[in-house]
Amino acid sequence: MRPEAAVSRFFAHYDPLISRASETIVILAVGNSDHILGYRGLGHWKDTVEWARTTDHIPVSDQVLDYHGVERMRQAFQAAAASAGLRVKIFEHIDSGSEFTVNNNFKYQFHQECTSNQWGSFDVRARLHADQRAYATAPSGIKEGKLCGEFLADQASKYLADLGFDGIMYDNQLGTRGRWLPENGPGYSVAEARAILAFLNYSNSVLGDKQLMWFDSYNPVAVEQRTFSFPNDGYGRLDYLIASGFCVIMAQIQARDTSAVDHYVQNLASKISISGPPRILATLDYVDPWYSYDSMSDFPQCSDRLEKVAIERRAQIEGVFFFAHDEVGNFVPRERIESFAQLFFAKRDSGH
Repeated sequence: MRPEAAVSRFFAHYDPLISRASETIVILAVGNSDHILGYRGLGHWKDTVEWARTTDHIPVSDQVLDYHGVERMRQAFQAAAASAGLRVKIFEHIDSGSEFTVNNNFKYQFHQECTSNQWGSFDVRARLHADQRAYATAPSGIKEGKLCGEFLADQASKYLADLGFDGIMYDNQLGTRGRWLPENGPGYSVAEARAILAFLNYSNSVLGDKQLMWFDSYNPVAVEQRTFSFPNDGYGRLDYLIASGFCVIMAQIQARDTSAVDHYVQNLASKISISGPPRILATLDYVDPWYSYDSMSDFPQCSDRLEKVAIERRAQIEGVFFFAHDEVGNFVPRERIESFAQLFFAKRDSGH
């Protein structure tokens, strides 16, 4: 694997944004969760990685990836950034659901008790069954009764430290049960809110100097609390918070509730209103690495509106989040990036 040329093209292509930003976070979404939860440690980097090789849930590549390959990609990004004098952080991600990879053996085969709910998402409150497999943080196996959320955070911390990442994104509202649609969750309970807060506190303690980003539920704070039991003081445990607004989900919300035209704006406004940390990121949506649709062409009004909202709110947000390439590796068109960057950074004393 020689990622240097591709990384160089990435920085050149997105220069209109990166060169004007105070910092850039590149999230290497290597897999779903098995590559982190099944990680066995420094002596096992020749283990193959279950990597994100699907389009529309169908595998499209037989290329083999191991942990040496993951480290080379991370190193290539950091070396290119250092050479250009850019402030770039490299994050990983771990996802709550089943997208992006062919297998999700840890959560759906080895430890179904960790996802024993109708949404197939992690339940951080669950207690794991004993498991004699070797893991980086449990070389003699998982002991009966280990909290699912604590094991997840332990493995993530070890993986990030060993491979040199700066932080991690907890994807698709990880920590909560349910997903996306405003009422698609278990409802509020004090016990669940406390469990989620305990999970975030534990994550902070084991991640140490590694930063934590959270991909939210697409819903305002009030809905996240009422529907998913996300604790009000949980947001302060995050370094970055994405106010999610990807068009394909917005279309589903709109279909259920025709009055929800401003649903994304309400979500973003509610996150901006959070006092103190985290740093709030708005969503842009052009292409998707794992699906064959492109929001620019399939949801053009939504894609344009997300740009407009980010520009209108640029003084209130810390930056934007978007997928950098489509399912065949094509970047977002350069003219689109240049146009947005010109408007987003206009009249700003410093970039975000």
